[in-house]
Amino acid sequence: MPLELDISYSFQRLLEKSRSVSGRLVSRQLTFILDSFLKNRFEKAASILGRGEKIALIALGGYGRMEISPHSDVDILYLHNGIPETKLSEIISSTNTYLYDSGKEVGHICRTIKESFHYLDDMSSFHAVLDSRFLAGSREMFEKYKTDFLGKLPFKYVERYNRSKELQLSERFLREDKPILLSEPHLKSDICGLRDVQYVYWHEKALNPIPSLGALALLPVFQRGEAQLLEEAYDFLLRTRIALHVATGRKHDRLDLNLQPEVAAYLGFGDKDALQTVEKFMNQLYGHQKNVFFVMRSYLDFAIERNKPGKAETFSYSGLAFSKVRDAIYPPPEENLFADPHTLYRDVMLTFRMIQETGFHVSGTLLNEIRFASPFLDDDFRYSAEVNGEFLNILRLLKDRGRVLKLMHECQVLGALLPEFGACTNFALFSYHHEFTVDEHTLLILHELDRLDSGDFEDPDILEVYKECVKTEILSLAILLHDAGKVKEGDHSEYGAELAVSVGDRLGLSEEDTDLCRFLVEKHILMSELSSKRDISDPGLIRSFARTVSSAERLRLLYILTIIDTKSVGSNVLTNWKKSILSDLYRNTMEFLREKPLPEEELLDEVERISHAKDLVSYLIEKEGREKNIAESVASFAYSVIPHSYLKTVSNRKILKHFKSIVTLSQDSNNQLLFESERDPAFVTADVVSQDLPEILLDLCCSVSSEGLSLVGMQSYASGKFQINILQVTDSQGSGNISPEKISKLEDKLRLMASGKLQRDSIAFEPTEWNPRKPIPESMINRSVRFSNEDLSDMTIMEVRMPDMVGLVYRILRKVFEFGLKVSYLRVSTSADYAYDSFYLQDKDGGQVKDKKLLSSLESRILGIQAMERVTGELTF
Repeated sequence: MPLELDISYSFQRLLEKSRSVSGRLVSRQLTFILDSFLKNRFEKAASILGRGEKIALIALGGYGRMEISPHSDVDILYLHNGIPETKLSEIISSTNTYLYDSGKEVGHICRTIKESFHYLDDMSSFHAVLDSRFLAGSREMFEKYKTDFLGKLPFKYVERYNRSKELQLSERFLREDKPILLSEPHLKSDICGLRDVQYVYWHEKALNPIPSLGALALLPVFQRGEAQLLEEAYDFLLRTRIALHVATGRKHDRLDLNLQPEVAAYLGFGDKDALQTVEKFMNQLYGHQKNVFFVMRSYLDFAIERNKPGKAETFSYSGLAFSKVRDAIYPPPEENLFADPHTLYRDVMLTFRMIQETGFHVSGTLLNEIRFASPFLDDDFRYSAEVNGEFLNILRLLKDRGRVLKLMHECQVLGALLPEFGACTNFALFSYHHEFTVDEHTLLILHELDRLDSGDFEDPDILEVYKECVKTEILSLAILLHDAGKVKEGDHSEYGAELAVSVGDRLGLSEEDTDLCRFLVEKHILMSELSSKRDISDPGLIRSFARTVSSAERLRLLYILTIIDTKSVGSNVLTNWKKSILSDLYRNTMEFLREKPLPEEELLDEVERISHAKDLVSYLIEKEGREKNIAESVASFAYSVIPHSYLKTVSNRKILKHFKSIVTLSQDSNNQLLFESERDPAFVTADVVSQDLPEILLDLCCSVSSEGLSLVGMQSYASGKFQINILQVTDSQGSGNISPEKISKLEDKLRLMASGKLQRDSIAFEPTEWNPRKPIPESMINRSVRFSNEDLSDMTIMEVRMPDMVGLVYRILRKVFEFGLKVSYLRVSTSADYAYDSFYLQDKDGGQVKDKKLLSSLESRILGIQAMERVTGELTF
C-alpha cells in the first residue's frame, strides 16, 4: 500500500500502544499523523500554482485544536489570494480525495480573507475559525489571515454568540430539576460533556488571547484548581471518546450500555466480562462530569455578573451572613463562612434551611464553599442530635424539599449525613429501563415531590390523594432510601428496609415512623408488580394487599411513591395505561379498607404479625424458590421469636439466614455460635446466632471494644434456647471501612470467651488504639440515667448519658444483668466525648420494669461507673 494511504494503519499502531495515555496527548499524536500525510499530499497538489498565486491550508474546529479522535471529521480551510477556480478545484479535489480514500469525512471551505467576513452569521462556523491552525502552504497568507481577519472579528458577533452560549449554559446548569448523570451519556453534547467545556473555552477565547484550554487557569475566573479539574475531566472524556471510536469502528459518541464493557476494558479498568470493570469506569466518568458541573456553576456566576453587574446586599439568617445579588445568594465577601469549626455543623444545615425557606437562587460560588467544607463533616456530624433535628425540619417543610436535598447531595453533605444514600452516588444500573444513575433517579423523584407540594403536579387525581397524606416527611426519607439497597446483590428492597430501620434509629424517629419508613422502602415496588402481573379485580388479591398495607395512610403514601418513582425511571415509562391500573388498584384497596375497618388497637399488633408472616411465606416461595412447607416453617419460627417486633423489623432475607443458622446449630452440639458479617455504607453489620450462651451480650461488647471498634446499635432476640443478636459496628472514624482481619479477630475473641478460654475482664478495658482526646474535667461531667414506660407497652426504655470510655456498654450491661433484667435492644451513639445510649429493658417475665426501687438502685449503680473501675466477680444467669 502506498505511503499516502496509510493513515488508518498509522492510527492503529498508535492506538494499540496508548490505551492508558492522556486523552489530549493521544488526540495530539493522531492529529500529528494526519498532519504529516495531509501536508505531503497538499504540497504535491499545490505545485501547479504560478508566481504570485498563494494558498494556505488551515485546520479548523477540533482538528484545529489538535483534538482528533480515530473517526473524527476533518475540517479544513483553503485560504487563497484569488487563485483561478480551475486550479483551486484541482488542488481541493486531489487533497480531499486522498482523505476520502483514507476513510476520513472531510468538511472543507475555500475562501479569501475578505470573503471570510461574509460567513460569520453561523455560530458553529464562528467557533470553527476561532480554532484556526496553520498546516501547509503560504505562511505569509496565514499571518495576514490572523491579523486582518481573526484579529478584527466584528464585536457584534462576539457579543451575540457569547450571550447565546451563556443562555445555553444557564439553561443546562442552573435548572435545579435537570439530571446530570445519564446511563448512556452522549460524550459530546449531553450535559457535562465535551461541548460544554468547549463553550467556556470559546467564550473566553473570543475575549482573551488564550492559546489553549489549559490557559483558562490564567484567568481570574477560576480558583482553587477549578481549571485543572476542568482539564482533567475534558481529558478523560476525550480518552473515552477515542476508545468508543475504536470499539465501534466509526464516529460514535453515545456511550451505549452494550458498549460500556468494551470501552472500560480498552481503558484498562479490567476484564470486560466483569461487572466491576464497568462500575469502576462509569464511576470515574461520572465523577469527572460532576466536577464539570461544579466548575460550570462557578463560571456562570462570573459570566452573568460580568454582563449584568448588580449591587450586593448583606443578607442575614439566624446569625449567618451572606451576600445577595438580585435573587441569588452568595458567600459573604470576607470569606469567613464555615470558618468556625465549633459551629460548622449548625452553619451548614442552617444554610440549607435558609435556601429552602427563602427560595433564593443558589450561586455556584456558595455551592463550592459548602462542598469545600464537606470533608469536615465526619461521624459526629451524622450522629449529632442538632444536625438530625435540622434535617428532619427540612423534610417536614412542604416546600422545595427535593431541591434542597439535591443541593445537599451535590455538595457532598447528604452523603455525610446519610451514607446509606451516599453509597448510591454515581451508581449506574446498567439497565435499558433506567435512564439515570441511582442517585439521579432518586433526586428526580424528589423533584416530583416538590411539584406535589407546590400543587403543580399535572394529574389532579394524584394531587388530591397527596393532599390527604399526613406523614410526607417519612415519604421523603423513604424516597432517599428506596433504591439504596441496589449497591448490593440480591433483593434491594429487603436490604433497603434494613437500612431504613438503622436510619430511623439514628435520626431519632419514633418506632411508628421508623416502621412506616421501613414499610415504604420494602414495599415500594409491590403496587407495580401487582398491577402488571396480577388480576387487580380479584377480591382475594385486594384483601391480601389491604392486609399488607393495613391502613389508609400507608396505602396513600405507597401509591404516591409508586407513581412518582415510576415516572422518574425514564421517558414515557409511566404510561396512561400503567397509571390507570395503579389507580384502579389504589381505589379498590381503599374501598376495601373503608368497608372493613381494622381490628381494635389491642388486636392490631397480632394482625400485623400475621400479615408479616404471610408476606414472609410469599417472599420465600417467590424470591428464594423455597418449598411451601419450608417457607411455612421459617414463618412459624419468625412468629415465635421474642420480642414480637422481630417479624416487622428484621428483613425477610435475614430471617431466612437466622433460621438456617439455628438449624445448623441444633444439628451440631459442639458449636455454640455462628457469626456472619457484611459491610454496609455506614457500618459493618454482624449477625450472631448462639445457643445456651446467656452472657453473649457481654461477650459481644468486650470483643467489639477490645478491637478499638464502636458499637453503634444492637438488637437482641430469642427463640427458645437460641439467641439472635444483630450488631452495627463502626471504626474510630465512624465508617464501615473495617478490615476483614479486624472482623476476624473480633469473631475469634468472641468464640474464645464463649468457650471460657478467654476472660472478658482481661480485654474489656484496654484501649487498642491511641485516642488523642483528653479526659473531660470532673467539674464539666454531666451524667444522667432516665427511664420511660410511656413509649412501649412491654419494655422500659433506659437512656444513659455518660462520658465516653473504653468498655462503657459492657460496664452498663453488667449493672443491668446484676438486677436480673433482660436487654432486647440497645442503641449507641456518641457526640464529642459523651455517649448517649438507649437500652430497652424487660423483667424476667418479659414485661416492663415497674419496680421504682429497683430502677432507682440501677440508676445509682450506673451513675457510679468510673473510667478506672474494674468489674470483678461472676454473674449468675
